[in-house]
Amino acid sequence: MTMMTATQALSVNPATGQTLAAMPWANAQEIEHALSLAASGFKKWKMTSVAQRAQTLRDIGQALRAHAEEMAQCITREMGKPIKQARAEVTKSAALCDWYAEHGPAMLNPEPTLVENQQAVIEYRPLGVILAIMPWNFPLWQVLRGAVPILLAGNSYLLKHAPNVTGCAQMIARILAEAG
Repeated sequence: MTMMTATQALSVNPATGQTLAAMPWANAQEIEHALSLAASGFKKWKMTSVAQRAQTLRDIGQALRAHAEEMAQCITREMGKPIKQARAEVTKSAALCDWYAEHGPAMLNPEPTLVENQQAVIEYRPLGVILAIMPWNFPLWQVLRGAVPILLAGNSYLLKHAPNVTGCAQMIARILAEAG
């Protein structure tokens, strides 16, 4: 549950009514800084080999498994999802990382094709910074189902999560940082 004021969003446990966190809204300077960091990260990340990006996805899956219970508890606490479903969301999200790490690189291979009877090649190139605005109902799955293919393709990912799951967003950021 979220309560919002002019200066902050309050994350509230829907089961108890307890305020879990108060997060200030980002100002224009903070938003510009986040965009600048994402653009800088993109310049480095796009130069990373697809094989290394795939390994990073494997590492994210492993980090999710290492923090699975903590992540599930955070999901339950912040948005009220039953713990069994929250655990399943974490498991499914880690499996998504593994699947893209295994199968994703082949999807990015150049594809020869004919265009007006001329040989051509379809290439997949990184686009840049991708902004994602996510809902609260699957606070981990919704983020990763977008982020994983975006990252594999060499783009950077900037998340604006729902204000009632700010703790989940912060935990996702820590897990991604831990994974590399």
